Amino acid sequence: MTCLPSEITTARLRLVPIAPEHGAAVEAIARLWEVARYTSDIPHPYPVGSGMLFADAMAFEARHGGDFTWVVQAEGAVVGVSSMFFSNDRRAADFGYVYAPTAWGRGYATEGARAVVAHGFERLGLDEIGAYTAVENRASARVQAKAGLRRIGNLREWASARGCFFNWEAHRVTRQEWQS
Repeated sequence: MTCLPSEITTARLRLVPIAPEHGAAVEAIARLWEVARYTSDIPHPYPVGSGMLFADAMAFEARHGGDFTWVVQAEGAVVGVSSMFFSNDRRAADFGYVYAPTAWGRGYATEGARAVVAHGFERLGLDEIGAYTAVENRASARVQAKAGLRRIGNLREWASARGCFFNWEAHRVTRQEWQS
């Protein structure tokens, strides 16, 4: 497996490894309640300067053998963020994503999710990839299904940014399932 995230390209998207200069674009997306409401870790209101801190921390993480984060660009503009969180043995990963409301309904999330899953299996050699979505977020559950993941159950977890418990759907796909 490569040590650093590489750029991923699709027909319409570029997933670029996050860098500090992406902080303002990340903050513009994360500060929106429509985006934060389905997450357990994006606070609302989103503190000023947090986009830069997030971008810097995620770039540092990737450089030092940790998780990967990409900004998702369409037509040169940042429309989302996607991350891959690795297991300790780096044979499996969970991925997550957020997209700006202006990007919703255009198929970008599905295209991005498919690209991240393919990258995980083809380039990173993963054995299994998972994702979670808030039970209420039916659009995200559809994205995960279109990316080849199947629902395996539910999870109830404390959402620190919301100050309450969240009900999540868990989705997974193995390399063998994805290849068939």
